[in-house]
Amino acid sequence: MNEKLQVHTRVRRLFHYLDDFQKGIIRVPAFQREFVWKIKDKLELFDSIKNGYPIGSILFWRPGAESDGEFFHFEAEKIGSYYIPTRTAEHFFILDGYQRISTLFGCLVNPYETTLLRDNEEWQREYNFIYNLREDKFEYTKKGKTTDLEIYKVPLYKLVDSKEFFGFQKQLLKANLSDIEVQKYIARYENLSARLVDYQLPSIDIVGGTAVEAVDIFSRVNSTGVRISDDWKISALSFNPARNFRLGTEIDLLLEDLKNYNFGTIKRNLILQCIINSFGKVFFDQSNSKILEELAIRGDFIDITRATLSSIKKAVRFLHEELWVLNSKLLPYNNQLIFITDFFAKSLNPTNESLVALKRWFWITSYSGYFTIYNLSKQRLAYNEFQYFIQNSQHDPVYIDKPGKKFAVTKIPIRISMGSVRAKSLALLMLNRIKEHFNVVTEVSDFKIVPLFKTDDRDIDITTENQVVVVEIPNGPKSGRLKELTAWLSSNQDLSAFFISSDVKQAYQQGENFSEILEKRKREIIFIEKLFVEELDMIYEES
Repeated sequence: MNEKLQVHTRVRRLFHYLDDFQKGIIRVPAFQREFVWKIKDKLELFDSIKNGYPIGSILFWRPGAESDGEFFHFEAEKIGSYYIPTRTAEHFFILDGYQRISTLFGCLVNPYETTLLRDNEEWQREYNFIYNLREDKFEYTKKGKTTDLEIYKVPLYKLVDSKEFFGFQKQLLKANLSDIEVQKYIARYENLSARLVDYQLPSIDIVGGTAVEAVDIFSRVNSTGVRISDDWKISALSFNPARNFRLGTEIDLLLEDLKNYNFGTIKRNLILQCIINSFGKVFFDQSNSKILEELAIRGDFIDITRATLSSIKKAVRFLHEELWVLNSKLLPYNNQLIFITDFFAKSLNPTNESLVALKRWFWITSYSGYFTIYNLSKQRLAYNEFQYFIQNSQHDPVYIDKPGKKFAVTKIPIRISMGSVRAKSLALLMLNRIKEHFNVVTEVSDFKIVPLFKTDDRDIDITTENQVVVVEIPNGPKSGRLKELTAWLSSNQDLSAFFISSDVKQAYQQGENFSEILEKRKREIIFIEKLFVEELDMIYEES
């Protein structure tokens, strides 16, 4: 560690941080993650302060002379919708606590008393919070002007400005309120104002050194508390302003693109595992955090990472368009995305033969519980088998630990839910049957599950045989906003794509009871699914 690097701790009142910000002392490095807190997060922060709960320490870093110039032209321009003023010689960058600091500054800086400029639209959208003295709680308001608010709704920035209190008292006296209400509002105002102004907020200040050293110190200091996120850490370690590279932003852009395939909510850690894998480091072999730290300082990290992010998008598009994994919740295993990303990263022009083999691998790994039945050593062998396949499409990508042994598929799930790999596999089969039956070539945004028979007034349950997977496609039966699909059974349409055979329709039309009709549909599902998995050379366990 750099001998000149120092670490200090301070505990100061909240208003001191507000003052530092307005003086230009507090800055935001360009590698800092964007503001992502929701209204609920902000309300919880102020509730914690009101109750005197700790909200954690803020980590600041003042770069050494050799690092400071690197960040001079590459730092964020706003905190809490306020534009950051010209930096002072004694400036500090926020390393950890940016979401909290942004919320505090955005809500508590008085726009009518500060010299700071403000993005009014952003402030209105993100930081327009008030305290409801009547209900004794924090609230978000869409009203933009203070004059539009009821007397008992006080903008938070007024609570930390002593001059505002006298104006509030005058307004109360002019209002048509009872003495009890006036006293209650004054007491609540004074109490919360004191809590905000006097709230003690600790900070850890790192002075000197590089971003790598600052991140390392924070990781050690904070090892028993809330861990710094891996993508934040790697963003700091790999930040390269000359190449316009910040890992956090690259991941944000990817997730935005993946929204087109309903994969925008996949975990950032899964993306990091894909990156690790692209460097030939098997993602389940060691501590991911340690591997990433080593990779982030490599000269080829940026190029390989950008290529990997592009491959993730190709993998998701393949899953969505070819296998109808229409949203991320339908993906049976995260490992499947990692493997398929690796395939597209190393197979720049995959043959049709290799894509067919890849689909078969996907179905077998889904239906067999592939990533749970093998221990770690066999998972490595399975990984190696897939690597051989990438190099040679003639090679079978599926690893079987015992020659001649077949994978077994467990019994039909009780119901289709997104918490079960077995249920997801069946749901995907149902979707792909629709795709093939209607020869769908147009885009399909998502799917839904609708009961064949609604359960409100009937002695039936939402079991698998009573669940129908539907999508809105041209020339297909319309589900619309139907709460059940019973009407389908009276139609003349071919419903075999939905596991509704002519026998099931006939049973309904002849007045058979619902349990008998559903039993027929269950047998239909089992029959079709059994044929499908046996074509994959798997054993099907019937109910």
